[in-house]
Amino acid sequence: MSFALPFTAPPNVEIFAVEDVSAQIGWRHLPAGRLDVVVHHQSGSVTHDLGDPGGAGVADIDGFTPDTATPIEIVVDGRVIADHVVQSQPTIDDGAVTRIATISDLHLGETGFGLVKQLREPDDVTPYPLRCALAAVREAQAWGAELLVIKGDITEEGLPHEWELFDQLLDHVSIPVVAVPGNHDTVGHNESADATRELQQRGLFPEPVHVLDRTDTRIVLADSTVPTHSWGRLGRHRELLLDAVAVDRPALIFTHHHLEDRMVPWFWPLGVQRYDNASLVRELAEANPDLFISSGHTHRTRARTEAGVAITEVGSTKDFPGVWAGYTVHGSGVRQVVRRVAQPDCVSWTERTHAVVAGIWGRWSPGTLADRSLTHRWPSGRPPTPHQASSEPASERV
Repeated sequence: MSFALPFTAPPNVEIFAVEDVSAQIGWRHLPAGRLDVVVHHQSGSVTHDLGDPGGAGVADIDGFTPDTATPIEIVVDGRVIADHVVQSQPTIDDGAVTRIATISDLHLGETGFGLVKQLREPDDVTPYPLRCALAAVREAQAWGAELLVIKGDITEEGLPHEWELFDQLLDHVSIPVVAVPGNHDTVGHNESADATRELQQRGLFPEPVHVLDRTDTRIVLADSTVPTHSWGRLGRHRELLLDAVAVDRPALIFTHHHLEDRMVPWFWPLGVQRYDNASLVRELAEANPDLFISSGHTHRTRARTEAGVAITEVGSTKDFPGVWAGYTVHGSGVRQVVRRVAQPDCVSWTERTHAVVAGIWGRWSPGTLADRSLTHRWPSGRPPTPHQASSEPASERV
């Protein structure tokens, strides 16, 4: 289990994400001047000119060799200010089956972030929850996502005007999209709309456990919400989930609430409590060892393995560090990459939210590089079996 201490100061320049041939570099404070990233390949050095961004920013660098340690230097006006080694992920050599992107915890309708003194923006700009979600969608589609999964907390309080903001987001999605509700969508205020009805009207979530087949991969969406409560449950869907994953190909389960790993919860917010998920994970692994489970809810990014199952949490699009996740699914494994939303006016906002809770939030939420970027080999080792992708027009919005 990866672990990040809240008092560990984040680096000024860091490798935020890695894949097999690319990496995302992030920086918090840089002096004004020409910024170059020099990549020292075995065959020679390549300089990537990033212009004069100053301040905080994010950049994607391509051209790495898979499963290789490559030194890089961050240079401002000819002066080396940081150096790192990029350890790229391995390439799974049986070909990519599909690419899936996820976003979660959009909180459309939120107007300020913080527990005591809230951070806010001027009224004349696109609200940061919508702005960051739109940027995440654009970047995920540019990355090559073929399906977008939205893992709940779409709205702040489930109010009608917040669902209208969601429609603005959907208008910019050019790939199939599916969604599950989160606890903020089912908060149950007097003026709140029914989240299930709102999602079903948009053709996004027909049933509490929904199955999509994508070539050699089964995708399962599970509703973990308990209306009017912040915590979640999955055990009530035990039989449906077991039936859903009992196939001869890998299965990815996406839900909103994280699966707690201790009998006594040790941080807030509460997720799917341990008594409700421990035996379920084992039974799911017995039904299909080639299983990956990912959630949102905590606004942090973490990864662990239990009973051979990879279990991850992925942070929010709209507060530090502001992320979306990509999954490259192969016949013999899956690679997760969690990338920062790179749009400059989103980075400037999420950097501000770093300071919340006396700076602890910015140190707690991102997790480690190993939490964000990982390759999980399917334990069964069975060869992939071709399957026809399902086409259920009521289950995906294009």
